[in-house]
Parts: sequence; C-alpha cells; structure tokens
Amino acid sequence: MSVLVASAVAVATVWYSNVQAQQANDQARQERALTKEGQITDRYTAAVSNLGEDKVDVRLGGIYALERIMQDSPRDHPTIANVLATYIRTHAAKPPAHGQDVPADVNAALTVLTTRDTAQDGNFRLDLRSAWLPGTEIGRVMPYEPAALAQADLRGMHLRGTKLVADLRGSNLSNADLRDADLDLSTLSGAFLVKADLRGADLFGADLQGALLTEAELSGADLRSAKMRGTRLPRADLHGSDLADVDLRSADLKGVDLSGSNLEGVDFTSKSAGVSGAHLTGANLTGANLKGANLKTVYKGLNGSPLAGVILDDANFEGANLTDADLSGADLSHVRNLTRKQLDSARTDADSRLPAGLS
Repeated sequence: MSVLVASAVAVATVWYSNVQAQQANDQARQERALTKEGQITDRYTAAVSNLGEDKVDVRLGGIYALERIMQDSPRDHPTIANVLATYIRTHAAKPPAHGQDVPADVNAALTVLTTRDTAQDGNFRLDLRSAWLPGTEIGRVMPYEPAALAQADLRGMHLRGTKLVADLRGSNLSNADLRDADLDLSTLSGAFLVKADLRGADLFGADLQGALLTEAELSGADLRSAKMRGTRLPRADLHGSDLADVDLRSADLKGVDLSGSNLEGVDFTSKSAGVSGAHLTGANLTGANLKGANLKTVYKGLNGSPLAGVILDDANFEGANLTDADLSGADLSHVRNLTRKQLDSARTDADSRLPAGLS
C-alpha cells in the first residue's frame, strides 16, 4: 500500500510541476507578446511622427519604418496601408512644380503600397483618388505583387506630367475604379483591366496593345490615337467614346458596345476578330478602314438594324466580310471598295442606299 501511495504522490507531483511550468510559460508568452505590442506601438508612434517632419530624409525614414512594421505585424497592415495612402493623397494633391519629379517621399510611399503583401489587406482598399503621380512607375513593380492595384480606387488620378508619362505595362488593374483618371499617353500594354471602370478617362495616345479589358466600362472615354492593336475587349462598353484614328487591327471586339462612338479613321483591318458581334448603332465610321474586317452577325442595336444610322462616309470596305451582315436601311452611298459579291452575301432592303453602280 505504501508503494502505491508513494507512486500516486510522485505522479501528482509531476503533474503539478507540469501545470506550474505551463502556467509560467503562458505567462512568459503573454509578457513577451505585451512587450512586443508595446514596442510596435512605440515604433508606430515614432514613424508617424516622422511623417510630419520638414526634412525629407526624416519622412523617408518614417515611411520605411512603417513598411517594416507592416511586415512584422500583419494585424497593423491595413491601418498602415491607409496611413500611407492618405499621405500620398495629401502630399500629391497638386501637380509637381514645372520640371520637377514626384517628391521622393511620395514615390517611396507609393512603392511600399504597390509592393505590399495583399494577402494581409483585410478590408483595405487602395485609395489614390485625384493624386498627381506623373511619371511614376507604379506598373513596373507589379511582377512582385500583381494584385496591388486590383480593385483600387483611382478616380481622377493624374499620371501624366509635362514630359512624364505613366508606365503601367502588365499591371493588374482588374475591377479598379479609374473614372475620369488622366492616363494620357500612358503605357498600359499587356495590362489586366477586366471589369475596370474607365468611364470618362483620358486615354489619349495611350498604349493598350495586348491589354485585357473584358467587360470594362469605357463609356465616354477619350481614346483618340490610342494604340490598341491586339487589345482584347470582349463585351466591353465603349458607347459614346472617342476612338478617332485608333489602331484596332486584330483587336477582339466580340460583343463590344460601340454605339454612338466616334470611330472616324479607325483601322479595323483584321484576319480574325474585326468588329464581329459589335454594337454599332449611331457610331461614326467616317474614313474607317474595314479592309478584311469581319462584319458577320453584327449585333442589332436597340433602335433598328445594326448599320442603320451608322455614319459610314468614306469607310473602306475592301475585303470586308459581310456574310449575313444586316445592311437594311444602311447608307452605303459614300463608302469605298464595296463589291457586288459582298452585297450578295449580306442582307439589304429597299431603304438601303448603295454606291452608284451597285443599286
């Protein structure tokens, strides 16, 4: 019996010692966590204070200190990201002085935000509304964090300066809000702009070659002289936009709404997509080059036949595929290079106006 009692006492002693040790370890972990939290709080307070200093090198130190805290404390990541975004909007609310670049501290904060770990974003959504960031290479850092600009609020953002233009090639701007943004002459080749909102955006002369704009909103956008060869625009909304003199060769325009758009001088020549399935009601195709373009099964507009009401003066139909195209009521009297064979493959009616010699 004494042996059993002794064994029980020994087991109880070991158990109690383990409990005590576990409690001590838990207490030590809690104390370390509190100490670490206090240190992070102190570091955060010091870094934010540096942002308000006059010397740019001190402000840069504060920005990079905040970046380190974002990496060390995922819980504080969304808060710090918001602080940096607010810093950019505040310090880039006006265009840089003539001939000057974006300030180094603003550029540093922008780099931190566009290279952040978006997996830690939580409810954070990048907001750079109305910021002046001409010439910044915010798109060039995308290979490190391809989702950094996705769903961002970039309404009215300015990315063009007197001699500086934005480089956003390959950027992921899917679902981004770019309404009224100034992207004049910017480089967006190969960019992902799926479902992006570009209504009213200034994209004059922008390079959008190879960009993906599936279901993007571009109504009212200024795309004059834009480079859009090979741009993919399935089901995008471009109604009322200005595409004068745009190069749309080999672009994918399936299901695109181009109703009411200015397509004067546009080059649609293509061996594949052309304007097949596009929505052209009320569009201006004056001087457009439709050589080899595919107008087969062009979607009917809400107000009648697909080419009825479309302005086609001086449009070049050389080699265009008009198989089953609905030309009912269309005014083709001033188009160029339209042949009898093309007309025979299309549908016309008594209201169709044809060139002299083809009536």
